Amino acid sequence: MAKPTNILGAEHRLLHHITATHILPTSGGHEKMSYQDLYVMWHVVTGKPLNLPHLIMKNMLRPTCKVEGALPYGMVITMILSHFGISLGNEVASSLDVGDIYNASSLKRMAWKRVFDSEKGVQWLPKEGGRKRKRVEGEGDEDVEE
Repeated sequence: MAKPTNILGAEHRLLHHITATHILPTSGGHEKMSYQDLYVMWHVVTGKPLNLPHLIMKNMLRPTCKVEGALPYGMVITMILSHFGISLGNEVASSLDVGDIYNASSLKRMAWKRVFDSEKGVQWLPKEGGRKRKRVEGEGDEDVEE
C-alpha cells in the first residue's frame, strides 16, 4: 500500500518530488509514495549503488501494457535520437509543465523557506512544522500554513 507524502520532512518531500517526476515519472498525482519511489529514495539517502538503467527500462516497459500509457523520459529519448541523426522535424514541440520547474514558488509549496545569512547569503531551509490541519466549527478541515 502506498504511503502518504505528508509524513515526510521537507528534504525527503523534495527528494520524493524529484524521484516521482524525473527519475521514475508516472502519470497522476504524487501525494503518495510507491514502494519503488521509496526504494530509489532509500538508495539516494544511504548512498548505496542503484541500478538506474534497469529501473528506467522497467519504467519504460510499464506503459506498453496500458491502452493509454505515455512513454516516459521524452527529453532523454529525443536527445538520444538526435545524437544518432534521426530526424524529429515532423514532431510537435511541447512546453515544460509547471511541475517540472523548481523555483521559489514550488519550494515554498514544499515547506521550504528562504533565509538570508550575512555570511552565507540567501539559503533555502526546511520550515519547522510544515502544514497543520485546523478545525473550523461548522466547516470542514482547512489547511493552514504556519
